[in-house]
Amino acid sequence: MSANEIHARLEAALSELQRAEKNVVLLFGEILSRKLYRDLGYSSIQAYAAEALGFTPSKTSQFVRLTGALEELPCLRRSVASGELGWTKAREVAKVATPTSEEKWIAEAGRSSSRSLEQKVRAVRLRVRQAPQAVGQSALDLVEPSADSAPTDI
Repeated sequence: MSANEIHARLEAALSELQRAEKNVVLLFGEILSRKLYRDLGYSSIQAYAAEALGFTPSKTSQFVRLTGALEELPCLRRSVASGELGWTKAREVAKVATPTSEEKWIAEAGRSSSRSLEQKVRAVRLRVRQAPQAVGQSALDLVEPSADSAPTDI
């Protein structure tokens, strides 16, 4: 095979992988939200994920957090379901997005590399931990992504 043929096959395989990751996240969310793991003979999502899926505790926690965020963030859920965002970027967006900022974070994820997005999310989370906030106000509502590498206040 030529380099172009191999490259084309690799791109096709990556597209298949992205579709599979999206399906895994959405189906895991369905198992979790409907507690279908009980119908399958498991007492908890952790037991199901470990025994039936071979997930580590860390991976199970990531999936539980992401599926919970997808329930609270409908735009993020649509982005994952449509294939606009892969699970890696969605996982990062879910760490910082709120219902009022999710569209901006989705846009940021679309124009950023995974590594750049991780750095922006890490920077925002650090600023949130360090910044005082008003009682009853989510610190994450105070920040949004920016086009450059340093997130700014709203």
